[in-house]
Amino acid sequence: MNKHLRRIFYLFSAGFVALVGVLAYWQVYAKQSLADNPNNGLQSRREVQAPRGLILANNGQTVLAKSVKNGSEYKRVYPQGPLYANVVGYWSQRYGATGMELGENSNLSATAEPRTLDELINQMSGGPQPGNNVELTLDPKLQRLSYNLIKNSSSGQGSVVALDPRTGEIKAMVSYPSYDPNNIDKRFPQIEKDPNHPLLDRAAQGLYVPGSIMKTITAAAALEKGVKPTDVFNDPGSYYPMGAGYAVTNYKGASYGNVTFTKALDLSINVIFAKVAVEHVGAKALYDMAQKFGFGDTYDQFPLQVTPSSMGPPPSKWDNNYLATAAFGQAQVQTNTFEMAQVVGAIANGGVMMQPRIVKEVRSPEGVILDRPHPSVKRRVLDPQTDETLNQMLRSVVTQGDAGGAKIPGVAVAGKTGTAETPSGAPNAWFISYAPANNPRIAVAVLIENGGDSETHAVPLAQKIMAAALKETQH
Repeated sequence: MNKHLRRIFYLFSAGFVALVGVLAYWQVYAKQSLADNPNNGLQSRREVQAPRGLILANNGQTVLAKSVKNGSEYKRVYPQGPLYANVVGYWSQRYGATGMELGENSNLSATAEPRTLDELINQMSGGPQPGNNVELTLDPKLQRLSYNLIKNSSSGQGSVVALDPRTGEIKAMVSYPSYDPNNIDKRFPQIEKDPNHPLLDRAAQGLYVPGSIMKTITAAAALEKGVKPTDVFNDPGSYYPMGAGYAVTNYKGASYGNVTFTKALDLSINVIFAKVAVEHVGAKALYDMAQKFGFGDTYDQFPLQVTPSSMGPPPSKWDNNYLATAAFGQAQVQTNTFEMAQVVGAIANGGVMMQPRIVKEVRSPEGVILDRPHPSVKRRVLDPQTDETLNQMLRSVVTQGDAGGAKIPGVAVAGKTGTAETPSGAPNAWFISYAPANNPRIAVAVLIENGGDSETHAVPLAQKIMAAALKETQH
């Protein structure tokens, strides 16, 4: 009898522990994902019975998303249409949510824990709860300028990310082609079938071959390995990493002879960077430097989905051919404008990478500030001396190299071009840059998909964005 009772007791105890575990999972670990899921019936009723909070640009006046009464329910309206679609996203009872609508859902739908007395009373009374308002760091003028520049670019496809390197605040984040998120339940099937893939946030979710902008990371690794800007290397027009067989060549088959490391960056010489990577840097050091700059990072603290950039297989599997081509951003290296904006922002900020931020503040419906995130350091990527040396080299790219179109009168500019070969079509045109180079206030990454020559097509766009941003900060 005692043995039988013990078995019942153990079974009961095990069931009780399992029940506590399940409750803990749903109430603690999965609480937010459950609340954010549009298929949650309770959540769906809340969404139509009470207005979601506003999403605003950084001036606190430009409305990017709002809820409008439609009979006895509310529907979501996006006054700026396609201009902010990749950032703001959409909220749909049928198709779910994307962008900030998803990333900040707990604030916008007031499903977070109450932070004011009014919220607490409203929750306890069971009444409809209007959501909190979320103000973003995006600058309306810079966003519209960036959008129009990409829309009217050589291919009409691409992305821009502009940020303040001192704080990590995103000032513009554009993906084009875009879509109109209004009436998304009706529009979605047609938008989804669009061959230009407007639902893809090219800025943060796309992955592209970086080409020569990767030389910025390779140069940083080389400087840490003791290579000096004045060191001279010979470029005979080709380089055989394995001694025979595959040859690295320069863009359009150019040959430059003896050049300094600085000049190799100025002129974006593939042969020199392949040689430096194989003979001075090594696979692990290049891979590790890319990781320090953010490759492989999912940026979990950022409210928008970011596809991690990649150097391809682990360095233990690289041969010299792979290392040589990875050094100038080919091989299986892939990235996007969000990541490359973090890279150039860290260089601009003295080698310190800041946590990227896109939320300026959160306010209650009554205007009470509930959250105002402060700048925070993500990591130190480069020591100050190495960073300053790299800064000078990137300034030379603009003053002496192939990025002369980035010059701004009276302002020192630093940057790096990239014309990345693609499997089909014209090359991707890249440019990463910042200004003023001696006291940076803006960092920009531009990508024009199949845009052709970067000097002609990407550099002028970044120049306009930087000039406009600096003009804004003077007022």
